Amino acid sequence: MRLIPLAFSLSFFTACALASETEIGTSLLKDISDTTKIATQTNQNIDYQPFILSILHSDDLSKLGVRTLGEALTLVPGVDMAANTMNNRTPIFRGSNPTAYGQSTLVIDGFVVNDHFFSGYDAYLDLPIELIERIEVVRGSGSFIEGVNGYAGTINVITHAKSASISDQKGRLFTHTGSDDAIGVGGWAQYSGEKWNLILDAFTQRDDLQSPVQVTDTAVSPNSPQTGYAKLGMHHSGFGITYSYDAFELNGRFNNYKNNSAFGNLNALPNADGMLQQPSWYIQSKYTLPITNNTTLILKASMMEDSWKSDSRPLPTGTYTFLLNPITLATKTVTFMDGYWASLMVKSRRITGGTSVHYDGFDTHHLTSGIESTWDEAIDSYSVTSDKTGLTTNILDYTDTPFQYFKYQNAKRQTTNFYLSDTMTVNDQIAIAMTLGMTSTSDINSDFYGRASIVYQPTRNDIFKIMAGTGNRYPSFQEMYLTWSLYAGGNPNLSAEKVKSLEAQYLRKINTNLTAGLNLFYLVNSQQIVRDATNTFQNYGKNVIQGGEAELRGKLSADDTLTLSYSYIYGTVKDKNGNESALPYTASHLIKAAYSYDFDNHWTLGGIWNYVGSKKRYISDTRDDLAAYNTLDLALGWDMNAPKGWYVQGVIKNITDTTVRYPAPESTYADDYPIADRTFWIRMGWKF
Repeated sequence: MRLIPLAFSLSFFTACALASETEIGTSLLKDISDTTKIATQTNQNIDYQPFILSILHSDDLSKLGVRTLGEALTLVPGVDMAANTMNNRTPIFRGSNPTAYGQSTLVIDGFVVNDHFFSGYDAYLDLPIELIERIEVVRGSGSFIEGVNGYAGTINVITHAKSASISDQKGRLFTHTGSDDAIGVGGWAQYSGEKWNLILDAFTQRDDLQSPVQVTDTAVSPNSPQTGYAKLGMHHSGFGITYSYDAFELNGRFNNYKNNSAFGNLNALPNADGMLQQPSWYIQSKYTLPITNNTTLILKASMMEDSWKSDSRPLPTGTYTFLLNPITLATKTVTFMDGYWASLMVKSRRITGGTSVHYDGFDTHHLTSGIESTWDEAIDSYSVTSDKTGLTTNILDYTDTPFQYFKYQNAKRQTTNFYLSDTMTVNDQIAIAMTLGMTSTSDINSDFYGRASIVYQPTRNDIFKIMAGTGNRYPSFQEMYLTWSLYAGGNPNLSAEKVKSLEAQYLRKINTNLTAGLNLFYLVNSQQIVRDATNTFQNYGKNVIQGGEAELRGKLSADDTLTLSYSYIYGTVKDKNGNESALPYTASHLIKAAYSYDFDNHWTLGGIWNYVGSKKRYISDTRDDLAAYNTLDLALGWDMNAPKGWYVQGVIKNITDTTVRYPAPESTYADDYPIADRTFWIRMGWKF
C-alpha cells in the first residue's frame, strides 16, 4: 500500500489556532464558544485536533490511584510496556519494534528528554504524578509540538511548573508509602510578581522492589545456573525550575535515577547491591519576539547532559566461553575466580539552538517555519573491569583500549532539522494541516519527513479525520558504538528506521461530556534495528502493522469519569531474505478500563482494569507464547477533588496478585521478566 509522503506536525501554537481561531465549522465554534480560553491554555478540546490524541489529567489520574508517569501511560489505547535485562522500560506504541528504544519521544515542558545512550526515557517514567498537570499523547508519527516529529508516538508532559499560572492553586506538598518499603516526598510552589513568574518543584522517592517470583539465568552459564530474586528497587530524586519575565522564559530540570541491576546486563543474575545510574539535567531558554501584528519570532537555546553508569558483578565465579568475533566465530574460554566485576560509564552532552517564525497574515492560513541545530557528543567514559584474561582477580582500566565496552571517541553527531507547516481552512466544515521537514545528520544520511491531515465535521456531533505521514528514528549511540559483548554489539553503518503511516478516525460526540471514537491505522516500518543471531545491531527488515482502537471517554454523569478502550494489533515481520513471520512481543488484544466516582463532597472511589493479550515469540524461539494477564486496581480517597486543603488515599494495585511479565528474548531468561504482583500504598498531601 502506497502512502502519501506528505505530513504535518502541529506546534502548540498551531493546535491552539485550530481550536480557537480557524473555523472548522460553525458547529465547532458553538461547541467551544464558552470554553475557548481554557481550551487554548490546557488543550482540553482534543476532538478537533488533527491527531489521534489522548489527554490524561493529573486530577483524574490521582483519583484512579495512578502514582507515576509510567503508570499513566499504560491507560493509553494501543500502548504496552516492555523492558530489557536491566529493567530499562519503554512504552510500546502499536507494536512498533518492541526490542528498541527511541520509538517514541518524551517531551517535558517543551524539552525532549530522550537520552543519548539508549535514546529512551526510562529515568523519567517514575516522575510523580503530583508534579504533572496533564499528559498529552499522540499515537503515530508527528506531534503538535513545534520541531518535534515523533516516530511511533509523542508524549508531551506539562508539569505544574509550566501551567500553574492558569490555576488558583499555588502549590502542593505530598508524600506516599507502601509495599516494598516504598516512601517518597515532594512538592511544588509558585511565586509571582507583576511581570515575572517562578515555579519550583522537587521530590525524592525510593523502594526495594524485587521480582515477585524467583528466576533462573540459564543463558550464560547453563551448567551452573543461578536461581534467585531479581532486585528491581530504585532511588529517584530531582527538581525543576521555570522562570518567566515578560517575553523571556527559562526552564530546567535535574533528574537522578538509580535502580538495582535487575536481571543483569550480561543475562546473568548480578550481585544484590549492583546498581545502575542515569543522572541527567537540562536547561532551556526561550524568547518570543513580536515582529509585526501578524508575525512572531521565537528563539530557543538549550543544553543537556545525561549519563549511564553501571557498577555490579554481572557474572558470578565460573568458567565461560565467549565469542570473540561474530564474523569468524572465534571463541575463548575464561575462568573468573572472583566473578566478573564491571564499572562502566558514558556521559553525553547535547547543545541545541533554533528559531521559528509564525505568520497569521492570511485569513485562512497559519504558517510556521523553523530550523534547529543540535550537537551531540559523548564527552566522558570509563570501562573498569576484572582482568579479562581471567588470569588474576585484578581490576583493570580498559577505557582507552580495544577492550573498552563503548567507543565513546566515535560517538558524535551534528543534526539540523528544518520544517515548514501550514494549517488552512478550506470551508466551514474542512480544515487541512501539513508539514514538510528535512533532517540532516553527520553520521547518517539525510532524510525527509512529513505529515498531512484533513479534519471534516459534517455535523455538530460527527468528526472525521484522515492522516498520512512519514518519519525517521535515528540509531542511538549504543546501537552504533557499543563494543561487541554478550549483551550486544554496535554497528556504525546503521541507517535510520523509517515509518510510513496511514490513519483514520471517527469521533461521535454523544454529548458535551462524552465522546466515542474508532481509530484505524496501517504502518509500514522499514530498516528496523534489531540484534541478529550474533547480538549485533542490524537494519533487519520490514514490519507491517495494522489494527484499530475503539474508545469511550468522558463523563456519564457529573460525579464520574470514564475511559474505556479496546485495541487490536496485527503485524508481520519480513527479514532481508523475504522470510515472513508474526510480529513478536506484541499483544494483539489490549483492553483498558478506568472509572472513578465521587460519592459526595469527600469520598472518591476509583478503579483500573487492564487486559494484556498473549504475545508471540520470534520465529526461532521454541517457547510457548507469553500468556495473557489481567490486573485490577482499586483506590479510595478523601477530599481528592478539593482545590485546596488536605487529602488522603489508599490504593491496592493488582488485587488478583497476577504476576506481570515482560517478554524476554530467547537465550536469556526462559520464564521472561517477572516485574510486579500485588502491592498497596497510601498517599496524602496538602494543596495550597
